[in-house]
Amino acid sequence: MVGELAVSFCERKVGQECVCLDVWSYPDGTYNLVVDNFGGIDGHGLSFPCAFHQLAGVLTGRPLVSQSPAGIVTIDRCGGSICAEFEPSDGQTPFRHCIAAEEYDRAMDALEANVIGYLA
Repeated sequence: MVGELAVSFCERKVGQECVCLDVWSYPDGTYNLVVDNFGGIDGHGLSFPCAFHQLAGVLTGRPLVSQSPAGIVTIDRCGGSICAEFEPSDGQTPFRHCIAAEEYDRAMDALEANVIGYLA
């Protein structure tokens, strides 16, 4: 099954690692949350299956927690931000990426409306 990049939140700063949090959408209604820390985790993304209600629930204070052999990702509301934190199971340094709650909310609206390609 072929997925489409539905939402991408990237933070790029000169001289620092790039952190991206992407949501891929699939025709069967499923999603994958992909966490990328370019320069920090072997240059590839880590994928975590999820559902729309889990992604949207973060806005109302329900954290999304998903685990794979590579580690654990937690997305939670932190005041006016939505923060994703990845803790590698191999003991490497965890990393965090925060997004303004308003941007995340707009992205969830676009995802629910099936508007593909929302970039923040």
